[in-house]
Amino acid sequence: MDHLPSLRPVAVAFFIVWTLFGATVYYAVARFLLKGGGKVDTLAFRNADLWVAVGFVTWFALLILGSFDAPQHDVTEPNILCNAGLYVGIVAALGIFMQWRGINPLRQFGLTRLNPFTCMALAVGFMIATHPITLITEFTTFILMHGQTQPQNVIEYFLHAAQRSDSRAVALMLVVAVVIAPLAEETIFRGYLYGVFKRYLGGIGAGLLTAGLFAAMHLNLAALPSLFVLALCLTLAYEATGSLLVNIFMHGLFNLSSLLAIMYFTKHSPAP
Repeated sequence: MDHLPSLRPVAVAFFIVWTLFGATVYYAVARFLLKGGGKVDTLAFRNADLWVAVGFVTWFALLILGSFDAPQHDVTEPNILCNAGLYVGIVAALGIFMQWRGINPLRQFGLTRLNPFTCMALAVGFMIATHPITLITEFTTFILMHGQTQPQNVIEYFLHAAQRSDSRAVALMLVVAVVIAPLAEETIFRGYLYGVFKRYLGGIGAGLLTAGLFAAMHLNLAALPSLFVLALCLTLAYEATGSLLVNIFMHGLFNLSSLLAIMYFTKHSPAP
């Protein structure tokens, strides 16, 4: 174990370089957007979409406010499946509503704008740039809260499942976190809500509103700052590429890498 102290300067230097890379990427994206205005087209959205978006915000706000007084319940497999089904239902309803109004979701969200391989490559780059920024935000939050932080309920569920080697629960969480949640959350928050509010509030107002809503919907005070930063990064990636597929891949990769890190440290942490 004597080699560990010698690795610390290398790890610190690596993290500094990694952080500078992330900051440079998003600084360049922000400058590009300030000059060009971004690639997210909002002209197809009308007042009907605004009413639907306001309805979503109201519903989410009521859920968030209601969580303050509601007792905390343990996450269970039926809960996870029910939430996943709700997400799929919302996305399906949005797609039907947009088609009924003559808006092609594939074209509106730029899902066919770039080929999947290009989207994946861009997603990997953005994901790598995002991680150090969110890690610094998490660490800062931990310090400001004097270490009195609690992970999200679903993270605790996954952590316990990994500790007891429950492959069924681990597989379920991976499918939901890496496939279903990114697809649904990006469609709802970045694709639809951000697009609609950008039409009426502008990009900055819409970005802040939807990022705050996205972070608050996870119902965890300690995770709120890092989720807010993650949402802003996802919004910038969407505006830079014009393709929600980049966001979906990026969000999925971000969740996957985070869960794999939890699994790794769970298995390699010393027993109490």
